[in-house]
Amino acid sequence: MGTGAFCPEEGGQTLRLFQTTESRDFREIATPGFTPHPYPAVEALDVDAAAAKHEFLGLGASLTDASAWILANMEPERRAALLRDLFTPEGCNLGAIRLNIGASDYSTGLYSYDDTPGDTGMADFSLRRDDRFLVPMAQAVRALRPDVYVFASPWSPPGWMKTSGLMVGGNLRDECMPALANYFVKYVRGYGERGVPIDAVTPQNETMCDTEGQYPCCTYTAGQEGAFVRDHLAPALRRAGLGTKIWVHDHNPDPDGVARVSELLSMPGVADAIDGVAWHCYGPAEEAANIDAVAAAHPRLGHYHTENGPHVVLSDRTESWWAAKVFGMIQHGCSLFTSWNLCLDELGTPATGAHLCGGFVTVDSTTQEVAHSPQYRLFRHIGPFVARGARVMEVSGSRDGTCLILFRNPDGTFVLVVACDGTLVRGIQRRRLVVKYRGRYKTLPLPGGQWSVSTLIFK
Repeated sequence: MGTGAFCPEEGGQTLRLFQTTESRDFREIATPGFTPHPYPAVEALDVDAAAAKHEFLGLGASLTDASAWILANMEPERRAALLRDLFTPEGCNLGAIRLNIGASDYSTGLYSYDDTPGDTGMADFSLRRDDRFLVPMAQAVRALRPDVYVFASPWSPPGWMKTSGLMVGGNLRDECMPALANYFVKYVRGYGERGVPIDAVTPQNETMCDTEGQYPCCTYTAGQEGAFVRDHLAPALRRAGLGTKIWVHDHNPDPDGVARVSELLSMPGVADAIDGVAWHCYGPAEEAANIDAVAAAHPRLGHYHTENGPHVVLSDRTESWWAAKVFGMIQHGCSLFTSWNLCLDELGTPATGAHLCGGFVTVDSTTQEVAHSPQYRLFRHIGPFVARGARVMEVSGSRDGTCLILFRNPDGTFVLVVACDGTLVRGIQRRRLVVKYRGRYKTLPLPGGQWSVSTLIFK
């Protein structure tokens, strides 16, 4: 949490403030304490009345085959420093990684773990290719963060299981569902034997996405995915003695996506066979609210954000843009928010597809210098301070044009994270927040004319 100490205030309250601005890197700064005097012109954020919601699992990023290749080719000292920056409280303190089961659009080539047609028993299944880069890098992450949550998703089954006969394009053949379930079991067991337990899987990345021949994919109808998880995947994992959870859908909460999830969960036995729903957020930030209906209808299930990350070309993905996405998905039920590629080079490669996704961090292909993305800068203000098991809090009060989220840690510490784009009020005044806690008040003035991300910690 930095080098500064908590400053005790009158009434036993203590606080710390961390801030990143357009002109200054992440740092701890001094801040005055709470007072008994209210600010009548500002509706305070009422922490005293805040309601506890779901638990927070953490923040994560996808350790894709491409990211693992970048890491494996770094000088050992630079790689070690980068991993510390990503997975310890020195930096973002990421608590989860997503792995690709076979090739994705960010791999060093197209591959599956069993290319033998008709090998339903997976006699030729092999993780030999992952053993070069992906497994060692996942093991390195676990060495730094032994409690890292690991989940995995396929972009495509082996081509011979599909109507196209290829990893790019096509649909799963129904008669290959038992073979695909065996494929998952082999994968989960193989990674576990290598010291990387797989905590959860999704049956398919972006179940509604046809990539039009560009990169690996496999579209699933709701009925097909439901039948697969209920009749094949869940029983196969159970028979193998594996406690790996199943999250379905792994796509956006747009109206079509929510309708698909509702249809899927209405199938007899499906909701009982799974543990949660996985979501992306590639549509407008407001679509996060669509998750509420699914959560209300199926309160037992968890919700997890599994993919969205920086872009090489799009300049609108600022710290404030990401705050709207991240805070929205978490406030509407997601206990996890996962970035896309953990690291890529300055061109957004290696890649097998046409997208121009960027890395959560960029590693220069010539110098190996590391550059942080706006998404990293936002995560930096959450990961080191919000513990696994913290509660997401519903707080009311004036946000004054900012985007914010409040957590309560298991030890009772509150963490308020605020993103501000720096626009001025009436052209001449800064934006500010007032926090009410145990009947006392604190004003938090925010920088004007430049973006900022601030973390206020109080107890």
